[in-house]
Amino acid sequence: MQPSERAAQARRELDRKFRAADLESIQARPHSGWIRAIREALMMSQAVLARRLEVSPIAVGKLERAELHGGITIGKLAEVAAAMQCTLVYAIVPDSTLEQTVLNQARATAAETSRYTARTMELEDQAVSDDYQREAIERAAHELVRRGDVWNTP
Repeated sequence: MQPSERAAQARRELDRKFRAADLESIQARPHSGWIRAIREALMMSQAVLARRLEVSPIAVGKLERAELHGGITIGKLAEVAAAMQCTLVYAIVPDSTLEQTVLNQARATAAETSRYTARTMELEDQAVSDDYQREAIERAAHELVRRGDVWNTP
């Protein structure tokens, strides 16, 4: 199996997993942050969480603020989650399907190359129609995907 075929298979498998998961309901972090929201829902004080983490209550407050500002490590989040008898679930969720992202990038790369070629042909008074240019971009995009070369813009 070629690398581009393996990548396509991986994209399809990941896209299936993303479609099957109910990620929308958990993508938006609670206003107070996950640590504080879960801690309070468990009726656990900062002092109790601090004891479980073997840190001071002030350190728990700092962890909660660090989470809100993106200054906490995944390892520390996992440790805090475990102290609250939870599991950290970590994911990078694409804005659209991975397949669509790759195809959009391939089209952008192909369009950039096509623009250069179209300008050169125009200068030589050999301009091509918009429809022909769109078809050429689409063919080139699919070829870039097949070769696994979508991110190398000219």
